[in-house]
Amino acid sequence: MRRLALILSLLAQTSTALATDPPSVAKAALDFELSDGHRFVTLASLPAQPTVINFWRADCPPCVREMPELAALARAGRVRVITVALQRPAETAAAPAAIQAALQPPLLSLHGPGEPRGLLARFGNRAGALPHTVILDTDRRACAQHTGEINRRWLAEALATCGKT
Repeated sequence: MRRLALILSLLAQTSTALATDPPSVAKAALDFELSDGHRFVTLASLPAQPTVINFWRADCPPCVREMPELAALARAGRVRVITVALQRPAETAAAPAAIQAALQPPLLSLHGPGEPRGLLARFGNRAGALPHTVILDTDRRACAQHTGEINRRWLAEALATCGKT
């Protein structure tokens, strides 16, 4: 019984550590080429600016719950916010009205590949779990990331860590 309690305790500590990923620093600038429905967009073609990138799906409840917070951050204008929907555009169009409203500019909404593992792995998420959020500095290097639902507090702390308060 004590062994089971120890194993459960270790699992709880591991899951907590995974849920609060420490900021990580990527050595190379990150980039992608994705569609916004009208044109292809690359990170490298956008003006240098701290950027929050959020990978999500409409059938992911934590992804949907955090979307209003990301939209509010985008409206505040302190950083660029890009959402990458890892689904077909028709699935995004079928998302609830509140999510459709959140996806409006200044949020830049893009669509990723049907099989997102390669893209997610490049942005620090080898497991492919969603939601996944990455903050890039002005040189497009990852300075913070989190797999799982984010909130206002995590965003504020991560942006401060990245030098953008």
